[in-house]
Amino acid sequence: MEENNYNYQPQPQYDETNAVMSVGQYIVMFILCAIPVVNIICWIVWLCSSKTNKNKKNYIIANIVLWIIAIIISVIFYSVAGTAFLSMLQ
Repeated sequence: MEENNYNYQPQPQYDETNAVMSVGQYIVMFILCAIPVVNIICWIVWLCSSKTNKNKKNYIIANIVLWIIAIIISVIFYSVAGTAFLSMLQ
């Protein structure tokens, strides 16, 4: 006799990329991101890895966006300042 169990619900598999990062993991990440050449290497490795925590990926993407914004603002500022300086020389 076959017994049907209609209440069976499969358990979701554990996904380590959705786990909450600990304070220690954040501190290590911040220290690694503060070292000039190491930060770029870490960013590339973390962004390309499929096992990287989603919190870490979002932090890196936000950091890259802020760097791009800072570079654009710097270029605009120095262009305006350079133009003003050159016009003062004439």
